[in-house]
Amino acid sequence: MTTDAEQELKDRLSLIETMIAEGRRTTGSWGWTFVFWGVAYYVAIAWTAWKQWPFAWLVTMTIAWLLCWAIIRGKQKNQPERKPETTVGRAIFSVWVAMGVSMALLLPALGFSGRFNQHIFVAVVAAMLGTANGAAGMMIRWKAQIAAAMVWWAATVAACFGSDEQCTIVFLVAIFLCQIVFGGYAMSCEARERRQGAVHA
Repeated sequence: MTTDAEQELKDRLSLIETMIAEGRRTTGSWGWTFVFWGVAYYVAIAWTAWKQWPFAWLVTMTIAWLLCWAIIRGKQKNQPERKPETTVGRAIFSVWVAMGVSMALLLPALGFSGRFNQHIFVAVVAAMLGTANGAAGMMIRWKAQIAAAMVWWAATVAACFGSDEQCTIVFLVAIFLCQIVFGGYAMSCEARERRQGAVHA
């Protein structure tokens, strides 16, 4: 009886480890989106600084959403044999969709209300990105993504202090580390696992 219980416990632990590994692979396969959105944030920041237009973020993010959606649809068509979704994968997807909806509501509201404040904007956006990365990172126990969340949370606090210029620098650095660097790292991990899988196949 004890042996059966121990075996069942081992099977459950093995299943959890498999789900966590699959969650990391899924996140790695979406690494390009981190880089994509990092570049989109830079474009919006540059446009805002250049033209001082309050709707630059709204327009840039709308175009980015449409382009990102088109790329995802194209990738899905080129991969007819899609892997079945896992519970962890659905949970991570739900976290990011909820964060995306929050951003889609926040950015236009700030723009149209005329109450755009750079420090509050950066603090809120960084907090939301920190929450999404933190939740996803904890689900799949990925230290790199949890580290990205910590950088976003540090940016949240830092954005509440200092000058507008310092706030901008904090945001630019956080985007680089948490979007460009982490996204590139996730893509490299996924590519390495794909190569290892091809070798073992």
